[in-house]
Amino acid sequence: MNLSVIPDLTLQGADSPYATRPTVTIGRLAGLVRTLAASPVDWWHLARFDGVPVRLPGEAEIWLSAWPPGYRAAPAADVLAVLAGELSERTITDHGVAERALRANRIRVYGAGHPRELLNPGPAYAVSLHATV
Repeated sequence: MNLSVIPDLTLQGADSPYATRPTVTIGRLAGLVRTLAASPVDWWHLARFDGVPVRLPGEAEIWLSAWPPGYRAAPAADVLAVLAGELSERTITDHGVAERALRANRIRVYGAGHPRELLNPGPAYAVSLHATV
């Protein structure tokens, strides 16, 4: 009698070792950033106001950044949400340099392509969430 085909009952209810993790898409990442942005009690205590981003716990790569006045950086983010303050985004395209204001309570989803730079033009700190796939 071949007992190797009988299932091991001790594994009932456990995750399958053959199951794949759900694929993180830009849309799911944007939804996760939106959910996090709506619950600052979960992450506000992690904020560092020294220009060093903090990776939030979890499987997705999401960073919390506090931007001092005049600070600029070029984060490689697929999704960005400004939580407080305002950032200025500069994008280099074939047609030149484009600049736009990024205000709080908006989620920006980026596609592949043009290099960009973010700057805090204001007199106070700006706080943002950045996420990458």
